[in-house]
Amino acid sequence: MSLTRRQFTALPLGLALPAIDSAFAAETPSLAQAFGQRMRFGMAVRPDQIRDTALAAFIAHQCSILVAENAMKPASLSRGEGQYDFRDADLIVDFAAKNGMLMRGHTLVWHQQAAPWMFKDGAGEVSREKLIARMERYIADVVGHFRGRVYSWDVVNEAFQNGEGGAKTDEAGMRLSEWRRIIGPEFIEIAFRAAAKADPDALLFYNDYESQNPQKVEAVRKMVRGLRAKGVRIDGIGHQMHCARKWPRVDDVAAAIEAFGADGLKQHVTELDIGLNDMPTDTKLTAATDELLQDQARRYAELTTLFMSKRDKLGAMLTWGIGDAYSWYLSWPRKRFEAPLLFDTRLQPKPAFHAVLEAARAAT
Repeated sequence: MSLTRRQFTALPLGLALPAIDSAFAAETPSLAQAFGQRMRFGMAVRPDQIRDTALAAFIAHQCSILVAENAMKPASLSRGEGQYDFRDADLIVDFAAKNGMLMRGHTLVWHQQAAPWMFKDGAGEVSREKLIARMERYIADVVGHFRGRVYSWDVVNEAFQNGEGGAKTDEAGMRLSEWRRIIGPEFIEIAFRAAAKADPDALLFYNDYESQNPQKVEAVRKMVRGLRAKGVRIDGIGHQMHCARKWPRVDDVAAAIEAFGADGLKQHVTELDIGLNDMPTDTKLTAATDELLQDQARRYAELTTLFMSKRDKLGAMLTWGIGDAYSWYLSWPRKRFEAPLLFDTRLQPKPAFHAVLEAARAAT
């Protein structure tokens, strides 16, 4: 199964910001507290949520680590070489620091949402040498801007696409993106070296979807081992974990965590959500029933219990959005009904929230 993301910056399906009581954040148990320091809990957030007083209080109460959903991607930060607008990203990063949270940087090099100027040179395609120089400068400028304020970076995102249909790949299963096609497979090495130079203290991650897929696990492990043998610093693996009620198999997730852990890699669950549909791309459902919500809660509990049991290898679990009203699943693969997160469209806790809370408390 292939899972790819597009940019969804507006609230899907025309929904307005949820109206929540100002005291709501303090009345709901805190997942950050339940998870503790060994296993951080967090969410993907948007600048408008940080600007909203009630939503900001909700986020601060629930999270101990944050990631920007779109505000730190190249297309959001840069409209020209050496030209940056850090206002939205700084808002989120400063909010995290003010509230004692860690901040994940997402993402520096990706085949989607790249800076639009990166691959063009006048009317033609940029040369290999110029693209390398642009990538190195971009990483130096962006990572340098946030140096000391961002805990970890997703340096390269979704470079592999093994047997999942859609994009063309090379013989190693690497996606033939513009990065791969123009620079070659060494674009990953160049990106990680540039990030390590720009902030020697930040953790550097490779992030991907279907990271439990055995074929992808082996491809990524081979890539990481090869680069580490050359002295390239890669600290960790990010597991996106866009799931559904019947996929993926928990045993495959556990095996992947063990495999990457055996290589001494830190790991984060970076983009967790669990759709009510049987499979992530299904569009059959039109409403959430009690039975579906309970089944979803069991899936969340099962995965959370697994993640908590792997705290020696896995240091964070983040959901991709703060509540159902903000989920990218509402617009992917087309507009549809979904409810994949822990809080509903009014940011009221769902059965899944209570299942995650109890699984975290039981483990700690």
